[in-house]
Amino acid sequence: MKQGFQILGIITLLVGSFWYSKEVDTVAKLSDDLLNEIKLKAPNYKKEAVLPIMTKETIIPGINGQEVDINKSYNAMREIGYFDEKMIKYKDIKIKDELKENQDKYIISGNKKAKKVALIFKVTDNHNLNKIIRVLKKEKVTGTFFIESDFLEKNYLLVANLIKAGHTIGNLSKNEDYNHPDFIWLKTVILNAGQHNNYCYTKIKNKKILDICQKQKSYTIIPTIVIKDRPYFKVKKALKNGALISIDTSFKLNNEITPIIDYIKSKGYKIVSLEKELQE
Repeated sequence: MKQGFQILGIITLLVGSFWYSKEVDTVAKLSDDLLNEIKLKAPNYKKEAVLPIMTKETIIPGINGQEVDINKSYNAMREIGYFDEKMIKYKDIKIKDELKENQDKYIISGNKKAKKVALIFKVTDNHNLNKIIRVLKKEKVTGTFFIESDFLEKNYLLVANLIKAGHTIGNLSKNEDYNHPDFIWLKTVILNAGQHNNYCYTKIKNKKILDICQKQKSYTIIPTIVIKDRPYFKVKKALKNGALISIDTSFKLNNEITPIIDYIKSKGYKIVSLEKELQE
């Protein structure tokens, strides 16, 4: 009897081992198939990097590329056992940071391969600014506000809150005079409030402004589109990839800011801050 139980135990163990081995083989095969499928499909999800476009005086930033991280994607999908593009993990294909090394050039646009634009507001007072900020918050978009030193002195908390909310603050020094000592003071305050970069503004090429801003390790932008009146009509007419759209804060803008944002969105563009627009 005892010997019979021993034989039965051995048979049970052998059968169990057989099924366990079969299960392991099945899981291994599924894993191998999944890994091979990820490798096969990975090129379809690759986004090539776009190099910056430079001339002697101007620069348009490039864009980092993106490719599938095979190992991380496999580890994520292995739990469900099949390929799911929503679970793909990516890694960057990084390009050289040409903007930082070319601050002696005017930035004239965001990258034209990306369907993004930046709204830039030149601020003189906060009469219309509060309405603009409320609209941007409601529409869930970020903007860029170029301010002078006098405005900052009177509205420091407002400016700090704008940076905290993801908006970009530009530097107009005092009365747009970049030789004025307030330029460096305003730059220091902006960076201390948490912004990564300092931005200067000119509507046309101005070597004097460019040289001053370069010495202060700041970027100088020339807007792609400058609007003083009929903002909705002009945005509609000139909208394009990478546009830096400069609009004076005025009563007309106060009434048209919502239609402008709605139109830009309806054309499939994403509205971002200047910091985001120029990120490579």
